[in-house]
Amino acid sequence: MDARPLTTFIAIVVVTLVFLGLIIVTWSSFGDPFTASTLKSRENLEMTGTMARLSGNDPLQTAVAYSQTIYAAAQDKDRPGAVVLVRDDDPATAIATTRLQHFPVNAPMLFVTGNGTRVPEVTMRELERLDPEGVMMDNNVQVYLAGNISEDIAMQIRDRLGYTVRRLYADDPVTYTEVLDEFLAVMESNHPDIVLVASTEALEYAYPAANWNAHMGRGFAFVTPEGVPDETKRILERSWPNYPYIYVFAPESIVGQDVMAEFSRYGHVQRIPGETPQEMAVRWAGYKDSGLKVTWWVSFRPRAVGWGYAEPGHNILLGTPDDWRVVVPSGVLSHMGKHAFLILTGPDGTLPDVARSYLEVLKPTRTYPNQQVFNYGWVLGQEVPDRAMQEVSELLSVANASPE
Repeated sequence: MDARPLTTFIAIVVVTLVFLGLIIVTWSSFGDPFTASTLKSRENLEMTGTMARLSGNDPLQTAVAYSQTIYAAAQDKDRPGAVVLVRDDDPATAIATTRLQHFPVNAPMLFVTGNGTRVPEVTMRELERLDPEGVMMDNNVQVYLAGNISEDIAMQIRDRLGYTVRRLYADDPVTYTEVLDEFLAVMESNHPDIVLVASTEALEYAYPAANWNAHMGRGFAFVTPEGVPDETKRILERSWPNYPYIYVFAPESIVGQDVMAEFSRYGHVQRIPGETPQEMAVRWAGYKDSGLKVTWWVSFRPRAVGWGYAEPGHNILLGTPDDWRVVVPSGVLSHMGKHAFLILTGPDGTLPDVARSYLEVLKPTRTYPNQQVFNYGWVLGQEVPDRAMQEVSELLSVANASPE
């Protein structure tokens, strides 16, 4: 009797079992997901036809919910390159750090507490779950500590998780922008010739800039009530021989024309229009500055700054300016997945008229099924009232969706 068919069958069974074993090992989870995950916590996910609320019980948990929305961390291709940790009492540093979330780092933003001395358990569990790949261009660093964060944090992470940690230390946010700029210039072999500028005295105007910068990773600097600090001047000077393009996120009442004139000594400067943070967020969503850079004949790279959305088929983030800890970490939702821009409610939680008018422009019109486009929105945290969420959901929905 010929034994070859039996041998072949056994060989197929063995190969199949080995293959299944490899799949199981590859897809094994890296820690338990936090209960604020949009897949795990039904009470924290409120759905409408076009919107979902992402929220935890506090800002630290909400930041984890954003991270879990983008990074399933079930296999290498859906894990982040690293994780960025910022202090929960330092909004200016967190806003500047969003440029670090962009590639090649590819990172969510989570919080440390205790004046930069303690990793809360909710953050530590998410770090374990994410199991970052490491940034290949930076010796496989897995965690970045942004700003004035104690070395004890690095030791806590190394001791418990064994991760590679890098501190980007600075005593204050203005100094930190220069430290971060120098670090990324080394990593990318170039200084930025597109620089976003915000005022340390009016950070809420910079929220939409922070989200876009998580998506694009351009330069970022500050002005202070005293004017243009030396750190910002050096950031702009280092772009030479390129001609820097400077975009200021503050109305004239905060950053005067004298400061704008000083910026013009370093490059081309524009003020993003808007007298309130809500109006500026809307203007930035529709803003687009396109063209060739002055050195285009060397690199042939065009300039494209701003979202520039004026048609349906996009995604939005709806938040309030009340708590920066809910808004700023949402940059990861602009960086990966939905590429969503930020819209802010008014102080009373209502949708401003300027936002309502803009969203009406984005409202899709009913067409053939194979040509239909849709909008979608994420509601950030618990502070946005249900009535505002419902109003925006209606504005995002397809017009005349039901047959007459």
